[in-house]
Amino acid sequence: MFDINNHIAKIADSKIEAVIKPAFIFFENTPYYQISNFPQFEGAGVYALFLKSTINTCYHECLPAMYPIYIGKAAPSGSRQGKKNTVGKTLRNRLQKHLRSIEQAENLNTDDFLCRFMIFQNLATDMISAMESYLIRQYNPLWNSYIDGFGINAPGAGRYNQSPSEWDTLHPGRYYAKQLTGEPRNKAQILTKLQNYPST
Repeated sequence: MFDINNHIAKIADSKIEAVIKPAFIFFENTPYYQISNFPQFEGAGVYALFLKSTINTCYHECLPAMYPIYIGKAAPSGSRQGKKNTVGKTLRNRLQKHLRSIEQAENLNTDDFLCRFMIFQNLATDMISAMESYLIRQYNPLWNSYIDGFGINAPGAGRYNQSPSEWDTLHPGRYYAKQLTGEPRNKAQILTKLQNYPST
């Protein structure tokens, strides 16, 4: 007879919190950097993006200034296959990718964005995905699960018949979004949706 209890890993929340919470506190005290001028570094880990001010943006009425607007991670290549590969500039390259998205957006200014990040080394890199999930639960960042599309990659060959994401509808300009042939989204509906965003 099947018993679900034989499959449940009984790890107390307090034990998980004992590892994750100190890392969260450390993350909240890491320095901010201008996303258009972050330093050269190597490593993998997690990061957050911030709008210094939401004035003159579509987020003015719904998002506090300096509240995380996006949380992400950059794990070592091969980690999903259990391989140990050189980390290199994995985290910095991910931030660079986001910088390009913001640069290409017609109504965003890179000078308005800051980032902070936390690097994991050695066995601690196994915590990267868990830490990203924890940060998303803590902050509920707008560009993660409320407005979709910021972190997506360019569609593969033969997949340009899709609609632009909500993010690309609010912030047109990314080169691949201009090539999408799917039905455009209703920008007015997305703007209305923003007014119900529960940031905290």
